[in-house]
Amino acid sequence: MMNTSLNLLARERALASLPPQLVQQIEPVTFRSRGHLLIIGPEDLGRLAADRLPMMSSITLLANGQISSQDDLHLEQAFNAGQQAKLLYTPLVSLKGWMGQFELQVMTEDQQPLNPAQALIGQPYFDLVLDLSAQPVLAVELPPAGYFARALEAQAPIQALLDQTLIEELQSLQGEFDKPRYIQVNHDLCAHGDRGQVGCQRCLDVCPADALSSQAMPPYHDLTIQVEQSLCHGAGSCATACPTGALSWVQPQPATQLARLRQLLTIYREEGGEQAVVYFYAEDTPPDLAQLPAEVIPCALEEAASVGMDMWMALLTSGARAVAIQLTPDTPPTLRALIEREVRLAGLLLEALGHPAQRISWIEQQGEAPHAADWARLPPEQATWEISDPYPWEGKRATLNAALERLYEQAEAAQPVVALPSGAPFGQVKLAEADCTLCMSCVSICPTQALLGGQTTPELHFNEGSCVQCGLCVAACPEKALTLEARFVVAPGERLEARLLKSEPPFHCIRCAKPFATQSAIHNIMKKLEAHPYFQGEAAQRLQMCEDCRVRDSYLELARDPEAQLRL
Repeated sequence: MMNTSLNLLARERALASLPPQLVQQIEPVTFRSRGHLLIIGPEDLGRLAADRLPMMSSITLLANGQISSQDDLHLEQAFNAGQQAKLLYTPLVSLKGWMGQFELQVMTEDQQPLNPAQALIGQPYFDLVLDLSAQPVLAVELPPAGYFARALEAQAPIQALLDQTLIEELQSLQGEFDKPRYIQVNHDLCAHGDRGQVGCQRCLDVCPADALSSQAMPPYHDLTIQVEQSLCHGAGSCATACPTGALSWVQPQPATQLARLRQLLTIYREEGGEQAVVYFYAEDTPPDLAQLPAEVIPCALEEAASVGMDMWMALLTSGARAVAIQLTPDTPPTLRALIEREVRLAGLLLEALGHPAQRISWIEQQGEAPHAADWARLPPEQATWEISDPYPWEGKRATLNAALERLYEQAEAAQPVVALPSGAPFGQVKLAEADCTLCMSCVSICPTQALLGGQTTPELHFNEGSCVQCGLCVAACPEKALTLEARFVVAPGERLEARLLKSEPPFHCIRCAKPFATQSAIHNIMKKLEAHPYFQGEAAQRLQMCEDCRVRDSYLELARDPEAQLRL
């Protein structure tokens, strides 16, 4: 049995002795608002709302949707209100942007899109948006700064739609406002796109703010992930979902975060604490310490999803009995789905390694108190696992592999290979050997070096521990010889060491004997070009020559037959 009093004291001292996190000053994202408000919604509600916002620099009302009530007194009040508002009755085409840069497009009578802001308020953008539509125009889980959506319930008074808090907030948003840059992208690690092919899209699927986009960048117009910092709320789901670490927090850096968490566990242990459970929560929804079991160490993050499986597993090797992640009723659905999916995947890996899946779990919190029943999902108190020697942060995937290797050493694996759900970032690339010509297209496009060529001979090697199942190799293979299989090989020796997929002798030039291609590639080319008029008779032998000899042979033919160049 654990000593509750000792754990409480150890937790208190560990939290108190942890030094404050140093924050490096970086250029913030700046919003500039002059207080020009756009109201979108039923005309009657927009007029009534406009009368409650007298301090705005200007108010433009775009009538959108049916009148909310046909009551005579309501209609009389509504249409006597909002006299200062500029009215638009044209259909809405689109709305995009953020505080200080909301771009509105409406449809003109001749069916052309138009931005009316310049004509109405003397600047190209609206600064703030109050959306009173029954369905929000911007249907995102985390809307942009400066956008407020309020849907009125039937027969509710305008005061319920536009309370004093919202009025004060709208009227205060005039001036300059800064927010941090949360997420950065390392394009060298990104597995999203290359050479015209599309691969991993995990981050695009989980951003609750639509702050990520896929863009073609010069000079080669390869697809890359871009972060619109003005839309980013720092939910962290993209960094958690990214299997390579291409998307990460600007600060704290992952290496700093891991060192700090390890230090917390070390202090707790040195103070006599046992069976530590690391509990991640969003810093704006802190739990009540008195509601937590004595061994639970709360750790505030910008968002609970801002650390992922690499950190979770590393903490299990650093003295944590378990890791728990907080979910609340306000957790965006996309974020919730991501955490639950990642926890399930972590559980599959842990069970394959011989550990209880409950070593990583999520905890539902209502108010300041986590659900007491959720703690029952944690592994039993008597379970203990040794603490591994700290290993350095060497990138997201390498750190995760190091943690999995140590967890393998601490328990007896149940089975050698475990099938994983489609889309999991673990697995193998399967090769149809007879179709492969060892052209190495897959090697050149692989972002994680999971696929490697031979040093001196035509060979294709595969390192499963580095593969994130992005699919770029499958898309790039001209012979369609590759497929993906999501799985987890438990033994590190098999998972982390490269294995040979195919090898064959090189093809030697028939003229100079230089090796210049694989035999299967040359045979394949000859078969495809056997009917080509340029490669008939003796000219077909050029396909078996290296690039230098092929040019020499062409010039010799032209020297023998000058008219041959007319037939090229």
